[in-house]
Amino acid sequence: MRIATFAILSALVLSGCHSAAEKGLCPTAAVLAPTSALTVFRENAPADPSGVLYTVWMNNVKSGCDFDKDDKSTVSRVHLQFSAQRAPTSAEATYRVPYFVSVTHGGDRIMTKKLYLANVTFAPGAASTSFEQSVDSIEIKPERGAKIGEYQIIVGLQLTRAQLEYNTKNHNYAP
Repeated sequence: MRIATFAILSALVLSGCHSAAEKGLCPTAAVLAPTSALTVFRENAPADPSGVLYTVWMNNVKSGCDFDKDDKSTVSRVHLQFSAQRAPTSAEATYRVPYFVSVTHGGDRIMTKKLYLANVTFAPGAASTSFEQSVDSIEIKPERGAKIGEYQIIVGLQLTRAQLEYNTKNHNYAP
């Protein structure tokens, strides 16, 4: 009886606990569509589908955070999902792909931006692959008078101007 009572009381106490994300205290996270794909061309090849060496897509981002109610700040983490494709070949290949994680305020002000590198590895004979990356410790301390809900974590592949124009011209976004 004593164990049953303890179990019931524990369940009632824990039912009131929710994560910061469930309470809406975490910033949202999204992939910036124009930067969701990166196409790399073979050296001296045309910048069209016939010259593609490989393409990487940032498919999804999931986020969570820990909320510090005393200073009303968060420490967020994001989990990124990628896929990549190349022409079939018997060779193994690994490429380094740059991506960014930024924090924006109000949808138009970039507060921070950090660059990272991901390794894209194709096994011998593989034409496609998928992989994941995580970034922890994205700290957000709102400006005076601002709320966490006004901030957003934006992720994408770090593109050159030519790569961005290629995506825009060819509607080359994550599938």
